[in-house]
Amino acid sequence: MNATTLDTITAAFVDALKTGQGALAQYSLPLLAVFAVIAFYLHVGPLVMSGGAGVGDAVGSVLLSVVKTGVFFWLLTNLMAIGDAAFLTFLQWGIAPTGGGLSAGSFTQPSRVMDLGFRAAAPLMSFTMSFAGWGSLWNPFVLCTYILSYWGILIAFCCIALHLMMTIIEYNLAVLVGTVLIPWGVLQPTAFFTEFSIGWLTGGLVRILVTAAIVGTAIPLFDLVQFRTTGGGDATMYSALVAALTSVIFAILSWVIPGRAAAIAGRGVSLALHGGTIMAGAASGMRGVLMVTTVIRGLSSLVRR
Repeated sequence: MNATTLDTITAAFVDALKTGQGALAQYSLPLLAVFAVIAFYLHVGPLVMSGGAGVGDAVGSVLLSVVKTGVFFWLLTNLMAIGDAAFLTFLQWGIAPTGGGLSAGSFTQPSRVMDLGFRAAAPLMSFTMSFAGWGSLWNPFVLCTYILSYWGILIAFCCIALHLMMTIIEYNLAVLVGTVLIPWGVLQPTAFFTEFSIGWLTGGLVRILVTAAIVGTAIPLFDLVQFRTTGGGDATMYSALVAALTSVIFAILSWVIPGRAAAIAGRGVSLALHGGTIMAGAASGMRGVLMVTTVIRGLSSLVRR
């Protein structure tokens, strides 16, 4: 097993969601037809009850419903193609400012980001392996610093790869949900379902654009990372710590900025990993630790009594 497993998992999720979209597509047009009929009677009914008064308003409302239904029909019959075209368009917009630092193929293959992390941390592992043995007992602080720096780089790049996976999967999930939620927009009382779906789609597209811009800008910079070396050719502790902190900052930027941008564009509709998710999980973990500590202290007090 290697990092390409991430690409396999991502591709499997995307294929499954597209298959599911095809299965749900059989319900989208019948839903649209039902809502179109209801909308027609809602506009024509008052005209019949009033004996023909307000014919102009009724006809205008009916024509507006017909146009709206026609737009939704075209959108639903071409949703998969439109979704793929929008994905590639926003991805290209995000890649364009990076000067070729990231390609569309690299964005859809999170394993390349993971491999970059392993390449960046490789000198630290080489030093740690050479430092093992009895010599490490004389200076455990140095050894722990290099090990923590190594794992800091790997975890940071792992989180970035996970963010790419979730961004791609979330967007395809939004397209899947839109297949059965978009027809609800024909009726005004149920239009919030369509607004939710469109907001999720636009938020996902903005997340793709911003993530591609950030990752595409940073990846070439990490390819240029060179550790300062000692007289023996080993990486210095200072350069190891700087590389680890830089990786963590890169990961935080990749979490927070696309999440904020997607929340603004999609009206807060978002599922992907971002800074708020990490902080909420950390806070929940700390609350759990404090709760366990409180229980242990209470039990200790009872035992002493």
